[in-house]
Amino acid sequence: MTGTEDRLRDAFSGAAETIRPGSLAPLSPPPPRARSMKWAVPVAVAGALTLVLIGTSMLVGGMSQAPRTGSSALSGAPERIVAIRGGHAMVEDAAGHPIVRIDGDRYEAVAATRDRRTFFLAASAASDTYSFYRVTLGPDGSPTRPQRVPATIRLDSGLGKPERFAASPDGSKLAVVGNNPGQVEAVVIDVRTGASRVWRASGDNPISSATWSPDNRTLGFIWSFRDDQPSLYLLDTGAARLAPRVLRSATTPGDGLINVFAFNPDGRTLTAQVQGAKRGPDDDAEYQLVQLSARTGQPTPWTARLPSDSFFVKPDASGNHFLQIIDGRLGRVDNGVFTWTTTATDYTDAAW
Repeated sequence: MTGTEDRLRDAFSGAAETIRPGSLAPLSPPPPRARSMKWAVPVAVAGALTLVLIGTSMLVGGMSQAPRTGSSALSGAPERIVAIRGGHAMVEDAAGHPIVRIDGDRYEAVAATRDRRTFFLAASAASDTYSFYRVTLGPDGSPTRPQRVPATIRLDSGLGKPERFAASPDGSKLAVVGNNPGQVEAVVIDVRTGASRVWRASGDNPISSATWSPDNRTLGFIWSFRDDQPSLYLLDTGAARLAPRVLRSATTPGDGLINVFAFNPDGRTLTAQVQGAKRGPDDDAEYQLVQLSARTGQPTPWTARLPSDSFFVKPDASGNHFLQIIDGRLGRVDNGVFTWTTTATDYTDAAW
């Protein structure tokens, strides 16, 4: 069984036994018609076909650059990251060298805000129960003492899988996606008050890849409605009635699969990690980061080749640098080229 298949099996296996009190009433998933139209392309737009053909070439790796090892140019990249290693939160430099440990333990995930100085840490309080803390880095990288967010949630989110936790760019909201018995949930938490809004739908299929748009109200995630193929969804968290819409299928034209995606800081594009179609029993598929239109879901020519599969992508404020964690090892993509950052293999999450 491949590493990707192991992750998918793990995602299906967990379920919480208790539903968090105080949630909103269940809401309905998108109607079937919305799903049936996810591949519709306006035939009157002549350039659309060209874009799809170019994007397909990108997704099968015809023009991507091979990954390399060694130090990469750090020009324009953030100088510091916050990493989760062995349940502890660490401030590290851009090359993965520890600077200082942040107070507390049992941390499982970290998310950064737009200023790249404010970070939120998710900590395991009990089985499938999580609390949250805010930390701010000073000009010299020294962290403040973690400040508790007045909210605790109980949800099988698998926060050890960091693609299920995200902070809005302005730091006003947190999002956690996951499953409870017989249903999926996307929980939006007000950092100041601890109040939450919840979108939920029936089903046991896993939900993952929480990501915020720069508008601070659009939440993205990946989910499979009933037995359909997984799709990329966008949810307007400021709407009176929460109802996500399908952006596109998570299956690419070349039979690849989008494992995780993130909004880029420009708000116009997304960066997605794509697993190419398997070509043999050893899972020797090609893995890439690709960029998609945030409006249409169609691919752009930008692509970067990865050494293996990763359910992880964290852009910096410029959108030119991306953190990657592959089998516990920290790497990065700078201007389209992958480089390993460290040889350590104990990373759970990281953000800059």
